[in-house]
Amino acid sequence: MSPGGHLLTTLAACAGSAFLTRDLPLAQSLSLTAGIAAGGFLIDVDHALDYLVFEGQRDLRPDTFLRYHLERRMKRVVLALHSYELFAGLGFLAWWLDVPALWGYLMGALMHLALDITFNGELTPKSISAFYSFTYRLAHRFDAVALLGPPGGVAVPERFWPAFFMGGVPARDPSAPPRYAMRNFSKEQGKPRS
Repeated sequence: MSPGGHLLTTLAACAGSAFLTRDLPLAQSLSLTAGIAAGGFLIDVDHALDYLVFEGQRDLRPDTFLRYHLERRMKRVVLALHSYELFAGLGFLAWWLDVPALWGYLMGALMHLALDITFNGELTPKSISAFYSFTYRLAHRFDAVALLGPPGGVAVPERFWPAFFMGGVPARDPSAPPRYAMRNFSKEQGKPRS
């Protein structure tokens, strides 16, 4: 799912949480809602860690960072926070400690993961469900091509805000008329078509 899609769904989930927990003590309601915000949207901080640490990228302009991921130019995909194994551990801790913020994080992160599986599957020729297992990614040495297929085949809006809210879509036939300005990438070369 696009970052903007995650932002909007997380805002809706936070509003719902605040409304449904309005009769709880304020600290509990706020910590649950803050946890949902962290799990639903801020979980994507691991994309920034991959970009800086594993990819060695230093260009921190938002448009460059966003386009790097949407156009699938990564070589390594670690995504430590996007994993079933982490969620299982957090689920055990949430049950054991019964901390509202942890329950909220787990709810937000599971919502995030479900949306990723639903919407990112059409862009991934490999198994999107298996991709969210850290063990599966580790077994493939976090190699982006082995996990997600070759770069390219994804069309991304030219401007930042449309790209932020729409994300990438499967590239269309270049002879088809465009519905809106998109960069179209060939699957073979991973380069823009002219």
